[in-house]
This record gives sequence, structure tokens and C-alpha cells, in this order.
Amino acid sequence: MEEEEHEVYGGEIPEVGEMDGDMDMMTAADDDAAKELDEMKKRLKEIEDEAAALREMQAKVEKDMGPQDPATMAADQAGKEEVDARSVFVGNVSICDETAR
Repeated sequence: MEEEEHEVYGGEIPEVGEMDGDMDMMTAADDDAAKELDEMKKRLKEIEDEAAALREMQAKVEKDMGPQDPATMAADQAGKEEVDARSVFVGNVSICDETAR
């Protein structure tokens, strides 16, 4: 067969037998990619299972705590505000000075 030059490639067009090594490399790369994809799918399933378990635990905790009605929540908030209104913050006071006693 005559040496023909490919218009785009700019070089000799390789014979079919010459490309077998390239196919072996591609197959190995494809195998690695497939293994990596399988590992990623496995990890995704683990994450989804863990998320489902967390949702179940959250639902159980919410059920055990009972429904929070707005009146109870408002009373709790009012109680906290009352305690805050009677509280005083004192800062920058040193109690380590022996001469002040």
C-alpha cells in the first residue's frame, strides 16, 4: 500500500495492526475507570444509607419529644426573657488582688 498522508493528522495513517498497543492501553484505562466508578457508586450508596439512618433517628427524636405547640414555645421564650431581664453582667473585675481585701 502506498504511503498516504492524512489531511488532518499530517502524518502517515497507521495500519490497523500498529494500533493494537493503543487499544490495550485504552482497555486498561477503561478498566481502571470502571473500577473507580464502581467504588464511587459503592461510596454513594453508603452515604445515602447513612443519610437515611440519620433521617430515621431525627424523626424518632422529634416523635419522642412530642409535638411542640406554639403556646408552649412562647411560654418558654417568655420565661427566658424574664430571666434575662433580671440578670446583670459584670466584667473586667479582678479578684486575685490580695491588697484589695
